[in-house]
Amino acid sequence: MLVSLSWRNVWRNPTRSMVVVVAVALGLWGGVTAMALINGWVKQRIADSIQNEISHIQIHNPDFLLNEEVDKTFNFDSVAATLESTEGIVGFSGRLKVFAMAQTDRANSGLVVLGVRPGSERSISGIPNKLILGSFLEGDFNTPSIVLGKKAAEELKLVTYELTDSIIQKFSAKEPKLSMEIQKLSGKRYKSRSDFIKALKWVLEPTLFNQYSEPIADSCISFRLNGPVVLTFQTSSGELHSEMFRVRGIYRTSNTAFDARMAYVNFENIASAVNIQPGHVHEIAILCKGNTEAVNIAEVLSAAHKNLSVRSWNEISPEIALYAAFGDFMGMIYVVIILFALAFGIINTMMMSVLERYREFGMLMAIGMNRSRVFSMIMMESVFLTLTGGVAGILLSTGFIRIFARTGIDFGMWAEGFEAIGYSSVVYPEITISNYLLITFLVIATGILASLWPARRALKLNPMQALRVE
Repeated sequence: MLVSLSWRNVWRNPTRSMVVVVAVALGLWGGVTAMALINGWVKQRIADSIQNEISHIQIHNPDFLLNEEVDKTFNFDSVAATLESTEGIVGFSGRLKVFAMAQTDRANSGLVVLGVRPGSERSISGIPNKLILGSFLEGDFNTPSIVLGKKAAEELKLVTYELTDSIIQKFSAKEPKLSMEIQKLSGKRYKSRSDFIKALKWVLEPTLFNQYSEPIADSCISFRLNGPVVLTFQTSSGELHSEMFRVRGIYRTSNTAFDARMAYVNFENIASAVNIQPGHVHEIAILCKGNTEAVNIAEVLSAAHKNLSVRSWNEISPEIALYAAFGDFMGMIYVVIILFALAFGIINTMMMSVLERYREFGMLMAIGMNRSRVFSMIMMESVFLTLTGGVAGILLSTGFIRIFARTGIDFGMWAEGFEAIGYSSVVYPEITISNYLLITFLVIATGILASLWPARRALKLNPMQALRVE
């Protein structure tokens, strides 16, 4: 009876109640959506980091981890037999890792060069699928091949910018005013992005420049495939050695910093250049079926090969292990802040309801309803009011998240900033059952806490005095 009475009391003033319900629904929609976006970003960052950068498990000679010296290797075959018989491993690849100075005819830059075997590397790394130009070390060439990240290619100035007629037509269809202005740059080549941007600024109106300069520059870039790159590195004997490679492929990930420093060459080419013992590697990268399985497999491998350093993904890169917990924490902070703000609206509504019903409460107490039941009734009204808005907000956010979980939300306007810190500009929001359960608990807690003051005010009523209130 008390539950039914409380529910009816909520809708005695439907306009006032609906204002609160809509406010709670919209607030939760924003909070849950923000939480889903953070979850999506975090999950994507962890997946990209494991797939493209560090893999699930890495095995090294312990001495190599101290200074990453070229001569600190270990025998690949001694570990491969164990890996082939271990369940849960998707693939593994032996690598050589060398720090080198890369030089072209226009610029130079430091690189971390990985010597890999293309076949086994494809089983553990997503880089071969991230190519935007060329191929991943396949083909038989007289000159050794190298695959660079897009950012590294730009830093080594292996790019040119040229405005072609097809690009002019593409942007003229979007904005007719562009046609005449950018036509002045047709056929000209620029060696750097900054030079091309300066040229665009010279010919475009400020409004058009701000809107179209970056998209035009992205469309006009072309890479010097097969361009020569000279790598200078230290051999196992401590001597410096230089060798020329030709760029066969350009890759791009969601992490600009990674693209700027990592390059890939054939295992045999770098092994002979730095004079590595046959069958020896600097590291073995392993991909497992899942993140949790990887941690367990790392413990098994560490026990089997105590003379080697076996590290799982959360040890290789501790910061990404914190992303998941940090994402949940930040998402919950948003929801708590929103519910805290909404609590004042609920308090205001319930206080008005209590003040308007002084005579009613006095009559209920006079005919035998004790104070605890009045207190419970007011609390239930507040919880019902909050829960109604909460359910509407969760349903609204669930529909929104399901739609964009398939299509993704494109933050292309800030793509450069996101990629600079390793995050993709296209986010696929994601929410878990545990998130929903925690949000439901917070909504109920908000309703209870928001009702305490109005309910306490009702408890102080003197029935005889309340009956005299008009």
